[in-house]
Amino acid sequence: MTVSRAKGVACAVLLVIGCLVAGAATAVAYLSNPLGPWDHQALDHIRLFGRLGLAFALLTAPVAVLAVVRRWLRPWWMVPCLVITLAAWGRLTVFFPAP
Repeated sequence: MTVSRAKGVACAVLLVIGCLVAGAATAVAYLSNPLGPWDHQALDHIRLFGRLGLAFALLTAPVAVLAVVRRWLRPWWMVPCLVITLAAWGRLTVFFPAP
């Protein structure tokens, strides 16, 4: 295995793990719905998991950009990071339930 191939595999493993964690946190944020305006605990959970999803997506994005720029991975590897980032940001802003 060449050195660049090993770097590509290492980046791919980091991206898969980061995207799985970010995607799971974002999914929990979307699946959590408050029972009513009094349910502040659900709103706190949505904020927490939305921020976790956004943070993990933003942490994996530089790895994806580096791997694509160095041509260790193909450009489509940036798509999951972008989609999860937009989904988490959307849950925290546009799709946040009204208290």
